[in-house]
Amino acid sequence: MAEPEPTPAQPTPDGPTPDGPTPDGPGGDGPRRPSRRAVLIGGAAAGVAVAGAALASVLGREEAAPPANPRSAPAPTSTSATGRPAVAGAPWSDPKSWPDGVPGRGDVAKISRTIVLDQDARVAGVEVGPEGRLVFDPAASRRLDSTGNVVVKGQLVMRPASAAVEHRLIFTGVRESRFAGGGMEVKDSDVGLWVMDRGTLDLRGADRLSWARAAGALAAGATRITLDQDPTGWGKGDELVVTPTAAPTDPDSGGSTKAYDTATVAAVRGRDVTLSRPLRFAHPAVTVDKGRTLAAEVLNLTRNVALEGTSGGRAHVFVRSEAKQSLAGVAIRHMGPRQPAEEFDAPVVGRYPLHFHMAGDGSRGSVVSDVVVRDSGGHAFVTHLSNGVTYRGCVSHDTMEDAYWWDPPTEENPEPPPTDDVVYDRCVASLVRHEPEFRGYRLTGFFLGAGSGNVVKDCVAVGVRGSADACGFIWPEGSEGIWTFHDNVAHNNTEHGIFTWQNTGKPHLIERFVGYHNVRAGISHGAYNNGYEYRTSVLYGNAYAALAVHAQSNVDPARQLRFERLIADGAGLSDYLVRTEQHNGAKPELPTRYANITFRGARKAAFGWLEEGKDGESAPDVSAVIDCSFSGNEFWMDSGFTPGSRIEVRDPTRGALVLQPRGETGQLQPKWNVLVERG
Repeated sequence: MAEPEPTPAQPTPDGPTPDGPTPDGPGGDGPRRPSRRAVLIGGAAAGVAVAGAALASVLGREEAAPPANPRSAPAPTSTSATGRPAVAGAPWSDPKSWPDGVPGRGDVAKISRTIVLDQDARVAGVEVGPEGRLVFDPAASRRLDSTGNVVVKGQLVMRPASAAVEHRLIFTGVRESRFAGGGMEVKDSDVGLWVMDRGTLDLRGADRLSWARAAGALAAGATRITLDQDPTGWGKGDELVVTPTAAPTDPDSGGSTKAYDTATVAAVRGRDVTLSRPLRFAHPAVTVDKGRTLAAEVLNLTRNVALEGTSGGRAHVFVRSEAKQSLAGVAIRHMGPRQPAEEFDAPVVGRYPLHFHMAGDGSRGSVVSDVVVRDSGGHAFVTHLSNGVTYRGCVSHDTMEDAYWWDPPTEENPEPPPTDDVVYDRCVASLVRHEPEFRGYRLTGFFLGAGSGNVVKDCVAVGVRGSADACGFIWPEGSEGIWTFHDNVAHNNTEHGIFTWQNTGKPHLIERFVGYHNVRAGISHGAYNNGYEYRTSVLYGNAYAALAVHAQSNVDPARQLRFERLIADGAGLSDYLVRTEQHNGAKPELPTRYANITFRGARKAAFGWLEEGKDGESAPDVSAVIDCSFSGNEFWMDSGFTPGSRIEVRDPTRGALVLQPRGETGQLQPKWNVLVERG
């Protein structure tokens, strides 16, 4: 479907409308010139002086500091002789700014000094040279359409002076079938935004809280949401998404992972947000522990700075620059092209909505804050061999493939590339999917791969719709990095909250995690032998189990697999809270340690040592259950469970016991179906 022609800018409170279309501008009636490459030159087109602190800050002038809040920035009032806002630089609309007139639809605009986009425009591409700067007029809404690449080796500036001003860079007419993918250099076939050499993005939309939680339960039919914090910057017309929170009462229906609501804001009063239409679904508040209730996340997808493809032609953003980048309050939509591969579509390699690619330490200090990636055909946020990037308050919604992705090992490159000092702070991965869904093997919201100094905190993964072992957060096979991980939440995913599959002696610590209403396990932990430690976390209402444990402690006695100070509450949904899966590794010297855990809400027992799911010979289970509290039956072990298994139990109520399967020694305890010896 063809993208509609851009319309002339409408008058805004921030400045007058441009004088009208230029011969080659959008909506222009003048004759078409032959296609040529327009080169910006100096001379009579030199810009006039900047008026106002807001414009001085946009152009990087040190003598004027930017306002603290872009929404309250004073609108520039000084104008040029033509009636346009005065901005230091050559106006795009002025034919004198170009050697052959204003660039049109068949032209590639080449920029070698500051040029100000003071009208809507459509071109066949833009090249911003090392000394060039393309600045969107901060005082008025501007749209630039390009059918070809926009290559930035200088600077691209999109900084609206107020929330009423919108800046949009849109790639139109993109043919995804032509993409080649891969490589390090710009390709004409792979249309998108390329930031190369020492190029920089300086993009800042209005301050807008990217997401909050509802203050309580939301009923189907409700038209008002009270939030748990002030909705800074939210206004009428903003597009909202409300995430699912319902219990997975029917694991086969998928309803608990798909009950999303969308609406626009009709009004905001304090923390109360009135919606344009009633909610279709109920979004219950979930009390995961005494004094701890979590309600639905409410995502605001609206931004007044946008980088976009179209629904029928997705583009991409590729950053391979030696300079740090700044993106705040930006919407990235319809990016991440796909192509046929085998039976189904697949993402084009290296062409993602926001991709830092092999920038090394050049990317250090880059900050991506309150950026939304939506309606994406590929990984939303990719940081590949690019160190020191911070993502803060970012949202990925309706993304195909892993949302926050890391390059994994391959047959050609079995040693995965490490990326260091990346921070995910208060980020959301929402509605992560795969086409087709049944091929979403180990699909994830956050891929926690190789590197050091990396952090994920206060993040949420919800609505990950994959197949076997899909999850909110993954520590994947073959790509190991030590991550600082705390205060994260995963809920309403089709498989697990956390999935780990590693054999390692390295120390990994997961703290203050909440996994609730996942269709499978709150935490599914493998592979065979490792020394992970999970502490002070809550696992509530996960349909299969709170913990599905494949691994045992590392063979090295210095690394014991530990689960300590957890709340494991089945909420009456799961038969067992801890399910021991098939153990394929060597028998460890130290047991897997379960200590100071509160178990409640299981339909059958807290621990289930089961033969179910074991498709081959399993190693004996070696565990220690220490100072745990139980509501309901504590243990169940299938008759004929793996010989040689040994479960140590120590607590003030039972004293010291050893549980063993039938065929070993001890006294039968019928309600546990185990042989018991006093320790």
